[in-house]
Amino acid sequence: MARHKKYLKYWHQYWHLTLLLLVVSLVSLLYLNVNHYRSLNVKAGVCNFQADVADTSSKQYQGLSGRKWLAKNEAMLFLFPQASDRTFVMRRMNFPLDIVFIRDHKIINLYHDLLPEGDYPRSTYHSGLPADAVLEIPAGASRDCRLGVGVEIYW
Repeated sequence: MARHKKYLKYWHQYWHLTLLLLVVSLVSLLYLNVNHYRSLNVKAGVCNFQADVADTSSKQYQGLSGRKWLAKNEAMLFLFPQASDRTFVMRRMNFPLDIVFIRDHKIINLYHDLLPEGDYPRSTYHSGLPADAVLEIPAGASRDCRLGVGVEIYW
């Protein structure tokens, strides 16, 4: 019985810490679930990329911003429900990129070696034609993969 009272004493002293830990754990799980990206294999020219898919407006706004690095075979694929003129920026990027604009699985425009910018980017990159997908890949990869207008991209 004395042992039981000892545990109750500690519970009464520390129940709020247990509750706080539980709330923080639940919020963390919800955050990870909301921002979880599905992954697709993307064939671009002579290269293959493992691409995180940004298919919601919040994922598309976030993009690769804030990530520390992107491996040579990694990418982000932005998928849109319909083709439209697209504009991208290098907001809060930590590494250079190539941006590839796509319509019906064919490249319609691309930009090479784009430099990172801060919170208020000055440069904008336009699709030029309506695009239904955009692929962001490591800088220089579009040349290495032999990408150009008209090249097909598969996922």
